[in-house]
Amino acid sequence: MRPLIGITTSVNRRDYETRDQAVVMLPHNYPEAIRRAGGMPVLIPEGEVADSLLDSLDGIVISGGRDISPDLYDEEVHAKTVDVRPEQDISELALMRVALERDLPLLAVCRGHQLYCVEHGGRLHQHLPETPGFEQHGATDGEWSEHGVHIEADSKLASIIGTRISGNSGHHQGVADAGDLHVVGRTEDGLIEAVEDSSKKFCISVQWHPEMIGQHEIFDALIEAARS
Repeated sequence: MRPLIGITTSVNRRDYETRDQAVVMLPHNYPEAIRRAGGMPVLIPEGEVADSLLDSLDGIVISGGRDISPDLYDEEVHAKTVDVRPEQDISELALMRVALERDLPLLAVCRGHQLYCVEHGGRLHQHLPETPGFEQHGATDGEWSEHGVHIEADSKLASIIGTRISGNSGHHQGVADAGDLHVVGRTEDGLIEAVEDSSKKFCISVQWHPEMIGQHEIFDALIEAARS
């Protein structure tokens, strides 16, 4: 059977059937990456997740999206932190905690990476273009760029994709402190781009978007872990 992989979604206001309607959204390349790797995607909207659904899932992807509320890491809101939704933060944190408790294979991407680090005692740079040392980190505001990422040779992530990869950047926030997590990937300017927890079956978190750049190996590894 194909492993069932839950993927978080975002609620956004869009003109869809009616004007300014709340719409559950997820880029199509997430479920396509899961299907390609041999899994079956299950889209999860924000809110309480029933135990019956959790019992059926073989893995979780915490997807990318909007900013995380600075309340979660006890900082004042930066002027550029404008797209937050506490309901989504609460929902995804609850799902992440259950996944970790059950040792479900977990992949966190972009916003998911940031949330995972905050959950483990970390904090964020709220606006990289105004953060000393990271002013030229990458494109933001709907633009995308590429940058090199160095992966620690003895990490699980390196065994999947190697020690030197090209990641993509379209984020204005980044991880300043990963808390008690093991940092295994950084950009040339030093930004934390990947962490993992070796005590779990599969628990990898990345700042870039492997589903966008066709980095299929990460999803293949997720599905392999979900089968075991």
